[in-house]
Amino acid sequence: MYETQTVALIAFLSVIAGLITGAWLIHKMSPSQQNRKALEKHIQKLQRQQQDYQDQVNQHFNQTADLLNQMTESYRDVHNHLAKSAAALTSHGISPLQALPEDRPVLQGEPHRTPAQQPLDYVPRSPGHKGALDEDYGLEKDHKREAEVTAPSGF
Repeated sequence: MYETQTVALIAFLSVIAGLITGAWLIHKMSPSQQNRKALEKHIQKLQRQQQDYQDQVNQHFNQTADLLNQMTESYRDVHNHLAKSAAALTSHGISPLQALPEDRPVLQGEPHRTPAQQPLDYVPRSPGHKGALDEDYGLEKDHKREAEVTAPSGF
């Protein structure tokens, strides 16, 4: 029937093929490989969710800006209507309301900055005198008055 060498060779090759197939299956089905794939899927899902959230935030702020612009234009229209009506309906034709420009103001260049100045209620120090921020400011006069009041007068 079959020679022993042929049977042994077929058995040996079958064992080798089985070991290679088993090793490949163990590697593919191992928990670490499955965990890695699950984590990769989870990370991709979280990245999609984060991107969707960022898109929603951008859409929200764009829509909010558009709505605020519409509201501002509506308020301007109401104000201008009131200003025109007040001018037309008052007895002397002069209204305290002034019409606002129809177009949006455009800022050009940098804003004008005024140099810092001391507050207008600040009292500057005179040479040789204490300044208004000194803790004894104005007390010399009070000490002199107290000394005059408490000093004994001559008989």
